[in-house]
Order: sequence, then structure tokens, then C-alpha cells
Amino acid sequence: MKLMKYSITKLSLVIGMLFMFSTQAQAMQSPQDVVKQTVDAMVAKLEANRAAYEANNQALYDMLDETLLPALHVHRMADFILGKKTANSATDEQKNAFVKEFKIFLLQSYGTGLLNATGKEKVIYEPTQLATGGDKVKVKAKLISASGEEFSIILSMSNRNDTRWRAYNLDVAGIDFIRTYRSSFALSLKEKGIDGLIKDLRGKNAR
Repeated sequence: MKLMKYSITKLSLVIGMLFMFSTQAQAMQSPQDVVKQTVDAMVAKLEANRAAYEANNQALYDMLDETLLPALHVHRMADFILGKKTANSATDEQKNAFVKEFKIFLLQSYGTGLLNATGKEKVIYEPTQLATGGDKVKVKAKLISASGEEFSIILSMSNRNDTRWRAYNLDVAGIDFIRTYRSSFALSLKEKGIDGLIKDLRGKNAR
């Protein structure tokens, strides 16, 4: 349990810093460009409103909802986290309810990580190899924090049946986003089912 909490905390801090250097894609940008280009609007809003966001977390969550979430394939993340059996057996209403609460959970979890970013972080990217006509790719990079700490990053991205590339999984220094949250939610899902998991998430989000 302590290892799980550490993994989630580490993911939270790094994702917050990483997406200081991500972008809302225009048209069909390359997957690396989606990750590589700075989100000018998000950075500008953060720098201009940092004190306000620290005082009013909801304002920060609203900004992230508008600028960050479009770069993530939250529905695909949700399916992977629930697992094939649960995702296939759940009703549309249940899946939509889970996605809604999971989005809120993500915004609240990673908002703090974003505020911890100083703007002095650096990202070094490896060349991205995209097969002709391919709809999935891994974007690899190294994030160097303001203190000099280094984190290896692997973003799994896809544009399958979509108008843009979006990230659906993230590996930070060997910590897999999907696997971490699947394990974190597993007990609640096993004992209470998807409705119970949704209720648990709703309770956490309301705190």
C-alpha cells in the first residue's frame, strides 16, 4: 500500500511538470509535436494566475479541464483501468459515470503537481518512429526537474478513430499509469462492483 501511494504521488508530480510542455493540437499534428510544443495558453494562465489557483483550486481544475484533458484519451484510459471484462459488461450509463468521476479525480490529483512546476523544467525528446499509416506510437522523453532530478517518460498515444493524437497511457521512471490505477481501484471494484467504485470516487472527489 505504501508503494502504491508513492507511485501515485510520483506520477502526480511528474505529470504536472510534464504537461507544462504539452500542447493542444491544431489539426493533425504529429504525436511528438502534441507532446513537445508548449501549451502557451496554459502556461500563460498559470503564470498570470498562480496565486489565484493556489487560493481557489476549482479555478485551476477548470483551466486544466479546458487545456489539458483534450490531449488525453480519458475514455480509453478508463476502459484499460476497469479491465476488459468490466468495461465490456458495464452499461453506457455506468461507463460515462465512471469517466466523469475519473476526470475529476485526475484534475484534483494532478493540479497540485502542475502548481509545483517552476517553469524551469526541461524535456529532452528521443526521435519518434511512426510507421506509415500507423495509429499508435510511443513518444519517449526525459524530464529534468528544476532540482536536476531526471525522469524517463514514455507516452503511449493514438489517433485511432480520432481527429488528433491523444495520450492514453504514461510510464514515468517505470511507474505505469494504467497499471497503477488499475491496482489502486482493484479492491473496490472487486468488492463493490463498478457502481461501488463510482461511489467511492465521487466521495473522494467531494472532499
